[in-house]
Amino acid sequence: MNLALAQPRSPRATIGGLAMAARTADKARAASAGTLGNFKYDCSMDNKLFGFAGIDASEYLAAVTSSADDSGAEALLVRIIAGKSDDEVDAYNRVILEWAANPNGGSC
Repeated sequence: MNLALAQPRSPRATIGGLAMAARTADKARAASAGTLGNFKYDCSMDNKLFGFAGIDASEYLAAVTSSADDSGAEALLVRIIAGKSDDEVDAYNRVILEWAANPNGGSC
């Protein structure tokens, strides 16, 4: 993915039921390819995903780049959220969706 030419997916787009995961996956692919443009991988909002999942940027990058589609990231995230309650997942997603609705949220 070349983020100098295209936008990453919305923070609302999910992988494995987690908001921000698809956007972060797009940025991870672009970081791996050296095509991030003005975007950043491992930014504050990516770190909300990583913190909730209990992983770091390098672990997510490895999962994302292990497959040509989102299946690597999905396998990682589904395994992680299996240990979380629906309320925990819902609370995390609400935080991301509130940030996404904020016009001053930035282009992280």
